[in-house]
Amino acid sequence: MSGDSVEIDATPVGMAARPPAIDIVSRMQRVLRDLSQAERRVADIVSADYEAATRMTIADLAQRADVSQPTVTRFCRSVGCASFAEFKISLATTLTVAAAYLKSDRVFDDDIGHLAQSIMLRAAGSVRECLDQLDTAVLGQAIEALAASRRIDLYGQGGGSAAMIEDMKLRLFRLGLPVAAYVDGHQQRMSAATLQPGDAVFALSNSGRSKTVVEAVEIARSFGARTVALTRPDTPLAAAAEIVIAMRIDEGPNVLVPTPSRYAHMAVIDTLAAGVATRMGPRARETLRRVRYTLARIGVAIPAPQTDPSAITPAIAEEE
Repeated sequence: MSGDSVEIDATPVGMAARPPAIDIVSRMQRVLRDLSQAERRVADIVSADYEAATRMTIADLAQRADVSQPTVTRFCRSVGCASFAEFKISLATTLTVAAAYLKSDRVFDDDIGHLAQSIMLRAAGSVRECLDQLDTAVLGQAIEALAASRRIDLYGQGGGSAAMIEDMKLRLFRLGLPVAAYVDGHQQRMSAATLQPGDAVFALSNSGRSKTVVEAVEIARSFGARTVALTRPDTPLAAAAEIVIAMRIDEGPNVLVPTPSRYAHMAVIDTLAAGVATRMGPRARETLRRVRYTLARIGVAIPAPQTDPSAITPAIAEEE
């Protein structure tokens, strides 16, 4: 018998074949923590070079991952495919649609290069998975609520959420909006108690179970403020908020690398901020022009079309 054994499809007779998983790469990332150690080795080999994986035989992949061929078959079923052949078709389909987001033309032969590639492609995959889940109608409601608000308060707790709402504050205050970020539970409750109709709250929690954030959102809503939450579906925070941008991004098993949800949340925040700016129109454009001008006067603004500060910085240098 040759080394390349033939894989037998063990789908029971009479059972309809399951449709291939859509975007098999996202599916792999979602189930990673549930895979056995041997299956994870298969996932690592596939993730290292998706395109090469589409050309491997089941024997090739098993040998590279140092596992048995039945383990490769179990891996394929774990990611939603009935067989290795179906897995390769699904992977090839995903690559055809989204190859630009899954690979780089650069080839690394050092450990740091492989680390950078792993982190950055993981970030791209998280943003793509976020886009797949995005409810644009809900996102539009959130943009309208924030753009029309007299005041916007942002709530988040913990390292990730706290950093994200501080970033959102920077995005919104440059538009001339009255915005404040609160990461302390007591201050969140006090902030919520001072809100009224015409104001808005944006709350961020990946778990959706931060008790103080949930309570602050409930308080704000009881006083008539619009409440927007970016969180997982079917959580206490999702139940407390009026407008829920539901996002489920599973975390990977490696605690030494950034959590994938961080990239997804950042993408949503940037989309919200850009949407609010567009909704505000000339008013936002004028405020951003003033901000850039003040930075250009001290020579720190990065040149951009129609806003290159080089024309004024020499004159400023002469004045000083």
